Amino acid sequence: MRAVFEAILNMMAKKEDCVLVTVAQSFGSAPREAGARMLVGKEGRLLGTIGGGMIEHRSEELAIEALFAEKTSLKKFTLAPNDAEDLGMICGGRVEVLFQFLNHQDECFNQICEAALTQINAHKDAWLITKLTGDVVESGFYSEATGFLRLEVPVAQLQNKRMDWKEGASRYYTEPVSQSGKVYIFGGGHVAQALVPVLAPLDFYTVVYDDRPVFLTKEFFPEANEFVLGSFDDIGQKISLTKQDYVVVMTRKHKTDFALEVQLLKTPAYYIGVIGSKHKVALQQERLQGLGFAKEEIARLTMPIGIAIQAETPAEIAISIAGQLIQKRAQQGGA
Repeated sequence: MRAVFEAILNMMAKKEDCVLVTVAQSFGSAPREAGARMLVGKEGRLLGTIGGGMIEHRSEELAIEALFAEKTSLKKFTLAPNDAEDLGMICGGRVEVLFQFLNHQDECFNQICEAALTQINAHKDAWLITKLTGDVVESGFYSEATGFLRLEVPVAQLQNKRMDWKEGASRYYTEPVSQSGKVYIFGGGHVAQALVPVLAPLDFYTVVYDDRPVFLTKEFFPEANEFVLGSFDDIGQKISLTKQDYVVVMTRKHKTDFALEVQLLKTPAYYIGVIGSKHKVALQQERLQGLGFAKEEIARLTMPIGIAIQAETPAEIAISIAGQLIQKRAQQGGA
């Protein structure tokens, strides 16, 4: 979403109108889920995607029409042959696509974009709010720092996943545009160095924690968001984990990994992944039980870490871990 907000502000600064194309609802087998977006200017698509193929091509055409007509509209597509508007797609799903005309003089939407970018840069929780009544769209925003801007909705609807509901003739959508959860990576070795650049374009905020200052530099981690220098024996002196946070344990010693597992199981961290072989996992599970941890508590640890793709090299292991973090983030949003 950062790129979308930045692009909209750039268009407004150039005094150019644009159309924000959003998948408002998605049913069945469709190219993209609700919330997918692309931005369209008078020359065509500027950035983003709603799934590619003919649905995106047709939506780009409709967005340009909406741009010159200065109108907002909602279009329904059935992705099946012989539909009223046959797109040559056989997915079998249905999507509703919102074409939201954005006037460059709309100071209110400008304010929303600026507020969103401020919260994204500060890595704070924030939500975009959309109210759709017929073809009339109203946009709003919420963060703890700003409160509600333009639109107010029940706080219960501000979840870590996209929400939609109806009130009378209006439909509301809320979705997080920034979340405070971080990925804490314990150990700055080869796998960590391969993992951080994979996570960066996936909108994961990364924190590299090590007891060796030589590894906590932009030379080793040019795309890391934060560095923490501290002991692995008492991480509570340096950080405080929340239920939104992810943890990846990959230090240079099994002993250190185990010390971290003991501490991490006492935190509310959402995800705790530990690198290692099946033999190491079995030994550490046994040791944790010996310390009094119940099987249900130990089950919070994802060991060995990553999706099983027979990864061997640091680059391959990084991909398997990133894939699992994407999966866990989606599950967290659906909780």
